[in-house]
Amino acid sequence: MRLWILTMACVLVTTLCLFRCANAQATGGGVLTLDDALLLAKSNNRDLKQFGFDVGKEREALSEAKTHLYPRFDTSVLAAELLAPLDFTIKKGQLGTYAGTGPIPGSNTDLHTPARPIAIASVSATQPLTQLLRIHLSIASQRLKVDAAQLSFDQREQKLTDDVRLSYYQVLQEQIQDESQQAVVKYLEELLQLTDRRFRQHAALEADRLSVRAEVAKATYQLTVIEDKLADSKEVLNHLLGRSVQTEFSVEPVASPLLEEQDVVTARTNALQHRPEIKIASNRLRQAELETKSEKTHYIPDIAIQASYTSPVNINFLPQNIGSVGALFTWQPWDWGEKRHKVREAALTEKQAGLSVEDIREQILLDVDSHFRRLREARAHLAVAEALRDAETEKMRNQKEAYSQQSILLSDLLKQQSSLADAESQYHQAVLAYWSARADFQKTLGEE
Repeated sequence: MRLWILTMACVLVTTLCLFRCANAQATGGGVLTLDDALLLAKSNNRDLKQFGFDVGKEREALSEAKTHLYPRFDTSVLAAELLAPLDFTIKKGQLGTYAGTGPIPGSNTDLHTPARPIAIASVSATQPLTQLLRIHLSIASQRLKVDAAQLSFDQREQKLTDDVRLSYYQVLQEQIQDESQQAVVKYLEELLQLTDRRFRQHAALEADRLSVRAEVAKATYQLTVIEDKLADSKEVLNHLLGRSVQTEFSVEPVASPLLEEQDVVTARTNALQHRPEIKIASNRLRQAELETKSEKTHYIPDIAIQASYTSPVNINFLPQNIGSVGALFTWQPWDWGEKRHKVREAALTEKQAGLSVEDIREQILLDVDSHFRRLREARAHLAVAEALRDAETEKMRNQKEAYSQQSILLSDLLKQQSSLADAESQYHQAVLAYWSARADFQKTLGEE
């Protein structure tokens, strides 16, 4: 019985948690994690969806290219009205003279079709033969275009991931600034209350009280600026996530995996394996190779099997059913060098694509090395800024204690408050620079 009660309680708690999560997602409230932001962007971003449509269109084009392997059926019906009668005369013996029958026809024969509606129906089926090689190359080329569209989609998805990370880090940095500035405003308001009390006790000057009040106004103004920047950054992130820009949310601090300590050789290998740019360049090289082969097939004559049926309606002197089966041969033996020039052009394009692969590979290596160094520098700078902030915070604590004991002047305390504010600002800038450098380094690796 107890086991059943515990089981039912667990089910109820799980149901309530799922309901709260679903409700939070529907309303857009609550804390937004970086992983949730990335999932939302990949699911809802409108620009990314447009790239997905390109992949679908290329797949439909591939299915269309495969249909060229099968026989082609053409049907046509010509319906017309004769403006004048059709009159023909077959003269005596025009079809020959034979010993047993004599001349054919035996006399002049008049054929007459009056002015009336006529129709000519035609049906033909053509199966390519030698063209099949070119068609298979075209299908292979279209498969590469599908892969290229998918790679472009992956590239855009990686760019979206980087944009979301940068925007998320921007919101996080400004959210931390907002919380820090609120603490500063609260501290200055408490300091103003203390200064007012001392002024009433004739232990502080009017100038001291006005100075603190000015600092409160300045800090409140800075808080307003930070809140406006935070609102702008949240709207940008909401747009990237494909949801209403007015959706309210907060972000949580991001754990910092030490990507900068990854071996640079390993980073280069991962980048060459995952970066979509080199995959796209290799895809273009394969397309160029297939295009060269396709142009060479034009030297082969086009041979196809064709079956046709034609029926003229309401024309007296023609047979009503005409059927034929044969081979259709098409070839252009002299083209003033057109095919040769096209093959050479395709070969040059192929060489150009090969050089592009090599160049992009080197650019990726340069990109990885550069961002590896920038990330290492950003981490070192963050450590310096953090140490300076901690030192200024400790100095501020000592100055506040000294001021409470009336062993220093208010101007000394405000000076230290200004130094602490500068250290906090530099620290926040260093944090944003580190997060941005880390996001850029992740982008250079081509990994999700």
